[in-house]
Amino acid sequence: MTESEHAPETENGKRKKEIIITDADALILQKKLRIGRALTLGCYAGLLLLFTALNLFRETGNIKLWMVQIIPLLIFIPALRNETHRSYSWLCFVALMYFLVIVPLLMTRWLWSDWLITILVTVLFIASMMTSRWLQYWNYYLYTKNASTPAVDDSNH
Repeated sequence: MTESEHAPETENGKRKKEIIITDADALILQKKLRIGRALTLGCYAGLLLLFTALNLFRETGNIKLWMVQIIPLLIFIPALRNETHRSYSWLCFVALMYFLVIVPLLMTRWLWSDWLITILVTVLFIASMMTSRWLQYWNYYLYTKNASTPAVDDSNH
């Protein structure tokens, strides 16, 4: 991805940076998107399964705690199916909420489940953040590719 030097000027006299995404860049971007989506969905599902296993299948589990843990994640099921960059960005904010809760627990208890939750939340945050950015670039690429393709007028036939 490169920035164009011939970008139009804005109101304050500075040039607006225009991003140019080539077809070769688009192939790399598509691979990154596939990996980012897979990591995001994998960590998302892993957190849901881990919270369910820890709260429903252990004798120390608690249904109320399970509900508090999974409801913020369940809200994102429709959003992740639509695949907009905003849904991934909001998932980052929710992942930060989980991170703020689990890190103090990890530093005091040192349980394997706390370590696993920390790793899943960290990877979920990074993967959804990068997927959000890559999805923005991908949508921009599709927009510029469609804008540069001349429209065919079929009204004469």
